Amino acid sequence: MKEINILNYIYRRYTKRIVDIFLSVCGLFISAIPMLLISIAIKLDSPGPIIFRQKRLGKNQQIFTIYKFRTMCEHAYEIGGIVTRADDSRITRVGKILRRSSLDELPQMFNILKGDMSIIGPRPILPCEFEKYKSNSIFCQRYNVLPGMFCTVDVKYRSSSNRVQQFKMDVNYVKRMCFLLDIY
Repeated sequence: MKEINILNYIYRRYTKRIVDIFLSVCGLFISAIPMLLISIAIKLDSPGPIIFRQKRLGKNQQIFTIYKFRTMCEHAYEIGGIVTRADDSRITRVGKILRRSSLDELPQMFNILKGDMSIIGPRPILPCEFEKYKSNSIFCQRYNVLPGMFCTVDVKYRSSSNRVQQFKMDVNYVKRMCFLLDIY
């Protein structure tokens, strides 16, 4: 049993970061041409920047800038706030395809290289989205690890879970985090 704990410690402390760097470099190499084509499609579809930047909560509730391909019209948040639905008129034609396929997430590989994120971990959310849960010490445990490009909620529910369900699954992941769970 102690050997498993030592292996988990080594994985959490060192190996996970090495795997993240390796996979994100491979991912960027493989997706370089698709990312270039996506960039061109975004520019041709609507005015505005190609990359969307937003402040999110990371490890230890530190704020970092997340990168994604822009899927909404320019000034979308000034027009309609942060809440979006699948039928939101602010989502561009290319944006609909990117969201459905999750290709809008590809630039997060740069966040992984920077050390702001991991391949697998709790999805990073806006600081205001965690405000009402800040006093819940159990939910705060989701910030003991780097946020992820993918999480256990994505595997099971995609985007149909609620925040409480998501946070419970995130905390469960943080407590059980190991190589085999990340492979799953």
